[in-house]
Amino acid sequence: MTSLRSNLIVLLVINILMSCQTRRDFNVKSILGDSNDLHIIQVKSSYVYQKCLFFNAEAESNWRHQHLIYLVSDKNEVYEIMQPHHQDRETCDSQMKKIEKILQAEPHVKFCIRDKLIKNPQAGKHTNVMNQMEKIELGSATYESLTLDSICNSKKCFSNNDLWVYTCPGFIKN
Repeated sequence: MTSLRSNLIVLLVINILMSCQTRRDFNVKSILGDSNDLHIIQVKSSYVYQKCLFFNAEAESNWRHQHLIYLVSDKNEVYEIMQPHHQDRETCDSQMKKIEKILQAEPHVKFCIRDKLIKNPQAGKHTNVMNQMEKIELGSATYESLTLDSICNSKKCFSNNDLWVYTCPGFIKN
């Protein structure tokens, strides 16, 4: 009887400890390849910031927008992710709205991104990144720019890049 009671106490303590653990808000899984690295980043939806940046390329007679996504890690590091294609303003805004719907649907999302994960030597120092996200400029992130492949929540994925042959494991292109 005392053995049963002590086993129950141990199970109760383990259960309490397990229930007190919080879910990680940021997780990176890297799949290293010869020509292209893939990274699957699970992040809390509220740690994602998007913007359309206007590039003035008048010398090329080409006006364009670039869709940028910034992710904040649990260590206050900033990942800058770019959509690989230049777009007009309407296309960029449309893409932001589609991604915003995915972000608002669930508290966590997964990003599939490409390229080498390299620290940016000229990264700006942001003490409270979550309050300064709209002030982050191109190239000021903790890591050099990465390329967006897709974003998913548990029910829906978004990717407008049909040029990629390989996709992240577990991601479904829609």
